[in-house]
Amino acid sequence: MDAAVIGGKERWGRRLEGLQNQFKQELEEYATEEPDSPRVESIRRKLRNLGHLHAFALPVIEELAALPESATWGEWIAALELLAPKVLRQPERVLAVLADLKPMGPVASVPLSEVQNVLQHWLANLPQQPPESRYGCVLVATPEQARGRSFDIVFIPGLAERMFPQKLREDPLLLDKLRKQLSSDLSVLSDRSQQERLLLQVAIGAARRRLYLSYPRLQVAEARGRVPSFYALDVVRSITGHVPDYEVLARDAELAGTSRLAWPAPSDPSEAIDDAEYDLATVWRLLNTNQPRAGRLTYVMRLNSCLRRSLRGRWARWQKKWSEHDGVVTKRPQIVEILESQRLTARPYSVSALQNFAACPYRFLLSAIYRLEPREEPAQLEEMDPLTKGRLFHRMQADLQRELKDKGLLPVKAPQLPRALKMLDRIVKRVAEEAYEELAPAIDRVWLDAIEAMRSDLRIWLQKVAEEDGWVPIHFEFGFGFAAIKGRDPASLPDPVTLSGGAVVHGLVDLIERSDDGKTLRVTDHKTGKDRTKKGMVVGQGEYLQPTVYGLAVEAALERIVTEGRFFYCTTDGGFNERCIPLDQVARQSAATVLRTIDEGIAAPFLVAAPREDACVYCDFQEVCGPYEEMRSARKEGIPEFVQLRAMRDLA
Repeated sequence: MDAAVIGGKERWGRRLEGLQNQFKQELEEYATEEPDSPRVESIRRKLRNLGHLHAFALPVIEELAALPESATWGEWIAALELLAPKVLRQPERVLAVLADLKPMGPVASVPLSEVQNVLQHWLANLPQQPPESRYGCVLVATPEQARGRSFDIVFIPGLAERMFPQKLREDPLLLDKLRKQLSSDLSVLSDRSQQERLLLQVAIGAARRRLYLSYPRLQVAEARGRVPSFYALDVVRSITGHVPDYEVLARDAELAGTSRLAWPAPSDPSEAIDDAEYDLATVWRLLNTNQPRAGRLTYVMRLNSCLRRSLRGRWARWQKKWSEHDGVVTKRPQIVEILESQRLTARPYSVSALQNFAACPYRFLLSAIYRLEPREEPAQLEEMDPLTKGRLFHRMQADLQRELKDKGLLPVKAPQLPRALKMLDRIVKRVAEEAYEELAPAIDRVWLDAIEAMRSDLRIWLQKVAEEDGWVPIHFEFGFGFAAIKGRDPASLPDPVTLSGGAVVHGLVDLIERSDDGKTLRVTDHKTGKDRTKKGMVVGQGEYLQPTVYGLAVEAALERIVTEGRFFYCTTDGGFNERCIPLDQVARQSAATVLRTIDEGIAAPFLVAAPREDACVYCDFQEVCGPYEEMRSARKEGIPEFVQLRAMRDLA
């Protein structure tokens, strides 16, 4: 995706270096904020792969950049013969094409564009040569390659409309009427139609003993039937002496093939063309027999061990009883002993990792304990990636607040607002320029639009901040469990924090403020996405823990009372909403209940696929579980651990 918008040798080197810096920043961010995230190893692998790409691509790019603007065909062929083995695993066929073009060597003043135009046709339609010894083998070839050959058995597939023949069209640049006026040697529609018939005759004439003609009766992508080609009707006419009706031919083909879209296999296993068709045909007979149901699918269970395990696992997951096929529920001492090292009191967790448990304990197991990573899908570069955008946004916020603090302008009020806005514009410009040089973004327009959107949102955020009363910012990007490096608050603690219940957590708090009287604190987590919280939320069914858990962690780290935690959605997408949660007895008990439920779920263990409603819709691990986990878990029996999970999800 990136390569499509990169041009020039220098730009290639700079862009690869920018990607390397971007991955390093992402690795640092995940390794500090969420070190137990599976994305950490994913980014390390990206860096390794980028190193391989760097070592392979840049020498090729330099060689391409050194090509002349114009040269003789001989010079172009010599250069391409050196290049092909470097970039292709099997360059022999390409080298053969270049060898065929060597008689053009003396032709001079050939630009690169002409070389591309000539080679495009030859390389796009590169024929595959048949094997040297064709006896005892299957030759897959085009009708042209059947000229002068004969075979015991010939198969001609695809005799369906719009496949063979394809719809004939006139050349829009030189219509048939003009072609006839110019020369009788130029082909017209009737000539191309006759050429098609000749190709079919060549293919049919290559058969000595037996000929098979077929067409796909079903168009799988659109789930509808296909129409046989009129060439198929011609063949039937030559055999029977009369032209059959389309519907008659389609019905005869259906009876002969017996396969259908819902069960793509013949009725007789001996007519199957591969293992899958044979198995389906055999199973169809077993399913439609009058024999007792018990033991009908013994054949399937004996096919291979992987299929047997899969079928048994699927059957078990639909049962009412929880089992090891639903996740980790076993009481085996070895498993329990391993999970003891994963309890909340034994290792630090990030708040983001803990929130996954409420959505689905199995998601928590896969991401925080197994540390699996979701597969990344390539996408077009239409906007700045969320991680880079969030990192730049928080950096601009923190740099502004530190500079305001150094100049004694905190808290920002209406009189200081104009000066603060000027400082904000300057910081946005500086951070954006530094990041641009470091990351070398692929598309300038995408980058500039994202920076301008951030600048606009930050100005509105600053105006909202100026309207607040009663709180004075004191710490920005305060970390616990992470050292105080550049861009982080100097008061950050290198060790994780142990909460009153024994849970060990680490994280980064975007903003800590003290009250005007200096007696209490408030923690703020800035959000750049949409606001999906509900009115009256405390822990959000266990999925919104930052205000409460961060508040308890800061209280333990700084040994000062925290009275409030909040989400501040400081972008246009979030509507600049503010969700404040008083850290009262109810909030403290709710947070303790969530942490205790997670810890007991690990200790029990009860780490199963039990998603809340609609949790699977946006889950990264749906490919692991399949689409029916919510339906399956609803059938399960209510054991104490499951009842406890439901009770946690009922918390406000």
